[in-house]
Amino acid sequence: MKKKLTLPMQILIALILGIIVGLICFFTDNAAFTTDYLKPIGTIFVNLLKFIVVPVVLFSMIDGILSMDDMKKVGTVGWKTVAFFTATTAIACVIGLTCGVLFDNMGLFPTLTLQEGASWDKATSANFMDTLVGMFPSNMWESFRTANMLQVIVIALLFGGSIMAAGEKGKLCRDIVTSFNEVINRMM
Repeated sequence: MKKKLTLPMQILIALILGIIVGLICFFTDNAAFTTDYLKPIGTIFVNLLKFIVVPVVLFSMIDGILSMDDMKKVGTVGWKTVAFFTATTAIACVIGLTCGVLFDNMGLFPTLTLQEGASWDKATSANFMDTLVGMFPSNMWESFRTANMLQVIVIALLFGGSIMAAGEKGKLCRDIVTSFNEVINRMM
């Protein structure tokens, strides 16, 4: 019986092959081949990742909430999920800022200049309350469209809790979510 490669192994092999192909194209001066044929494949792949991320998070979280069958567990897991998402985002920001400062101090960033007539607007920083208010969407569809993952998580928590609270009347929604979750997982 032939043993199937695991997904992490398939990803590692694809990564190594991608590096090899990239190096071959770089050293043989095949920029046109890379931009005309390889880049569109990468763009399609990234577009498909963006396409699938919101439904995967939404339906898997709602289905996970429904599988708990206890509102107290949902509350605990919900706050832990939001806290985990916030903490990992903060860690990513610290890593990004630290690398940015280190690379800038080592002179590894190119000096950029604005085009004539262009202006640079400094980004505004959000305080804790703005972040807290921003977690709760005013428009569910806009959260999905912009892939605001923190808002998608809050929406999943609200829907999952509401379906569970509806009891027997929410059974159809529960079945639909479970079915959608399975379909999205197969699509992925």
